[in-house]
Amino acid sequence: MFRIYLLLITGILIVSLGSIIIRWTGNVPAGIIAFYRVFISAVILGLYTWKRTGKRDNSAFRKPHWHYFFAGFLLAVHFISWIASLQMTTIADSIFLVSTHPVFAVIFSIFILREYPHRRTIPVFLIAMLGMYLIVSRDSDPGMISITGDLLAIVSAVSFAAYLLLARLHRDQKDFPGYLVIVYGSAAVVCAMFDIFTGSPFTGFNGTSWIMMILLALGPHLSGHSILNWCSRKIPVYKVNLGLLLEPVIATAGGVILFGEYPPPVFFAGAGCILSALILLLWMERNPDQKIST
Repeated sequence: MFRIYLLLITGILIVSLGSIIIRWTGNVPAGIIAFYRVFISAVILGLYTWKRTGKRDNSAFRKPHWHYFFAGFLLAVHFISWIASLQMTTIADSIFLVSTHPVFAVIFSIFILREYPHRRTIPVFLIAMLGMYLIVSRDSDPGMISITGDLLAIVSAVSFAAYLLLARLHRDQKDFPGYLVIVYGSAAVVCAMFDIFTGSPFTGFNGTSWIMMILLALGPHLSGHSILNWCSRKIPVYKVNLGLLLEPVIATAGGVILFGEYPPPVFFAGAGCILSALILLLWMERNPDQKIST
C-alpha cells in the first residue's frame, strides 16, 4: 500500500510540472504546444497499441464512436485555452481556475446525465464561484491581458469537465489505449487546424523549446496521467482526486520559486474558497448520506 501512495505522490508531482514546463517552452504559440503534446502522445500510444494487439481485432478502432472524436475536440480546446492562459496570467491564477473542473462536471451531470446532487451541495457551488470571482476580479482592468488569461483558464476547466464526462460514458471500453489513440489523434488534428487557421508555424523553434515540448508529452501527459490512472485502479478514486488538490499548490509554489510570481492577498482568499469547495465535493462523494454523482 505504501508503494501505491508513493506512486500517487510521484504522479502528482510529475503532473504539477506541466505549467512550469510550458513556461520554459518560451515564445511558442499555445496551439503549437498543445499540438505536439497530444501528437507525440498519440504516436507513442499508437505504437504501443499496435505492438500489444498485433493483428488481433481492436474494438476501439473497429467501432469508433463519434464521442471519441468529440472528446478529442474538447481535449484540444482544454489544452489550447489552458496553455494560452499560462502565457497571459500567473501560474497560480491559471492552475487554480482550471482546478474548478469538478464543479462544472457536477453541473454537466445534472443537465446531461440527469444525476442530481444533494441540495446541500449548492453552497459548495457558491463557494467555488466566489473563489473564481475573487481571483478574476483582481485582474478586471480591461487594459490588462491577465483577465483574458483568467477567462481562458475557466474555458479550459469547462471543456475538461465535458471531456471527462464523455470518458465516463465509455468507461467500459475494454481497449482503453486504443480509445486514447483516437482521442489524442483527434485532438492533434483539431490543434493542427487551429494552428493553420491562426498562421502559427510548426517549426523554427530553438532546441530548448523542442526539449520542453517533448518533455511535456512524455512527462505530465503520458507518465503522470498513466501513473494516476494506475493508482485509480488500486485505491478509491476519491483519494486520487484528493491528492490532486496538491497540484495547484505545488504549481503555485513553483511559480513563486522559479518565476517570482508572488500572489497578492486576495488570491489566497480565492484559492482558499476553491480548495474548500473541492474538498467538500470530495467529502460528499465519499459520504454515503450526502453522495453526489460526478
